[in-house]
Amino acid sequence: MGTTTRAALWTSALLALALLGGLLWWTATERGLTAPDLWEIVDPPAEACVEQDPTTSGCLTPTALRLHDAAVARFGAPGPDAPIRSVTCWSEHAWNPSSDHPEGRACDVFPARYGEFPAGDDLAAGWAVAHWLRENARELDVRYVIWQGRIWSAGSSDAGDGWGRPYTGGGVYDPEDATGGHFDHVHVSVRDGSRW
Repeated sequence: MGTTTRAALWTSALLALALLGGLLWWTATERGLTAPDLWEIVDPPAEACVEQDPTTSGCLTPTALRLHDAAVARFGAPGPDAPIRSVTCWSEHAWNPSSDHPEGRACDVFPARYGEFPAGDDLAAGWAVAHWLRENARELDVRYVIWQGRIWSAGSSDAGDGWGRPYTGGGVYDPEDATGGHFDHVHVSVRDGSRW
């Protein structure tokens, strides 16, 4: 095989790899994934669930605890007359093994009662939390937020039809349900804060 033929084969192989990489990158960004999200697939998070969760008997990563504490500082202690009625973070989530809750990397902020579609002040409080999380995503190491049947990932843009992108439930949750569609609570997952 001549030098020209080998060079052509190498050039074709590199071009094919570049096209494949571009296709994978485009697919990932269309789904709201960012470079850090893709890196977490290759190299899973190292930050351990070592902090006591103030909302359950479980644990949180230091990043998730910092987010929880920042939310309570911003919106006040949870309670029936507060903008945030309750917060739960760690949970076994046996029905969803890919959840960030058992890893101590997620919290659910309830501006309304569990299982109810919020309205009025409760709905406004939920939007205030969701917007605050987006505005402070970099500082708080927010990975993604799910609220009102929509999901927003850090580094992604909104779909043309509104805030974030439509949330499908990932085959685990009913997106039409008050809890499954994240209408009654704002879900927030954090990155591994020790990495970035």
